Amino acid sequence: MTHKTRRIDVHHHILPEFYVERLKSIGVTKALGVDLSTFDWSPDGALAIMDKMGIETGIASISDPGIWFDTDPEFSINLARACNEYMAELRDKYPGRFGGFACIPLPDPEATLEELRYALDDLKLDGVCLMTHYNGVYLGDPSYDAVFQELNGRKAICFVHPIDPPPGAMPNIDLPSSVIEVPFDTTRAVANLMLQGVLNKYPDIRYILAHGGGTIPYLAWRFAAGVKYQQKEGKPGSLRTAYDFYIKHGPESGLDDLRRLFYDTAIVSGSYALNTLYAFAGPEHIVFGSDVPFAKIIAPKVADNIKRYTRFPDFEYAAIDRGNCCRLFPQFDAHSQKGNAA
Repeated sequence: MTHKTRRIDVHHHILPEFYVERLKSIGVTKALGVDLSTFDWSPDGALAIMDKMGIETGIASISDPGIWFDTDPEFSINLARACNEYMAELRDKYPGRFGGFACIPLPDPEATLEELRYALDDLKLDGVCLMTHYNGVYLGDPSYDAVFQELNGRKAICFVHPIDPPPGAMPNIDLPSSVIEVPFDTTRAVANLMLQGVLNKYPDIRYILAHGGGTIPYLAWRFAAGVKYQQKEGKPGSLRTAYDFYIKHGPESGLDDLRRLFYDTAIVSGSYALNTLYAFAGPEHIVFGSDVPFAKIIAPKVADNIKRYTRFPDFEYAAIDRGNCCRLFPQFDAHSQKGNAA
């Protein structure tokens, strides 16, 4: 290792050849509006950019379009299994360099519970990647309750990643959805998680939100005021609401919920964005994310800009790069210490 930061990258996508080929076999060739053929992913290429960016460990995940396709549930279930086994193989082949967020076929609760047991207990992956919606059914929907109950019981870490808007919902703007819809879709998913009371009903799930939480840090006050007090289950009572607005002068209950979440730094740059994220989430709830290979060209610059556009104490940069992740994933810190001792 030639780098010094030893970052843990929570937003580290993989595109195995078998995954791209299986998608192609059902006519799926794009991810967030970008042709998958433009990304030439390989483990060696991933390790090269990791070393360039000071990333010791990348926690692998599958990005848009994910693994679930309503037209062929069996295909989707088998694809999730193949991706999870590949992530475990990647981790074992390159000790300390890769982890993995499991893919799950969420619209099929029975298959999902089986895959969770296999991925987390047998393969020992590090958490779960949840897409913001599955064919238009957003996270928080009651149909997912059995799965969220299981995730809560496991105190699972769930990386929430956006996906193309549901069919018919894409605005008529000639831009890839990666430009605008990505941050909006994360915001929609968290809004539904709060509206349905899931954040409170299953409090032991630990969420990491992609791309700095979309628009949440900037809209947090408005978001919490507009969603928390409309909550379907566990809505704050009149006394708590009065305390929030007349003593704390804002939607404190909802803001507390949002501050419990973790926010990654993938494609978050500029003094305005970084300092807003810092002011809202606090340095202890920000974790490093690169979004490679999709942001391969700009990811090194975005990573450098964290220090260029902010004036945090060094120990807070260290927490963002690695320390906060070691609290979430102590297995990576233990592996690193073992390697250093050797």
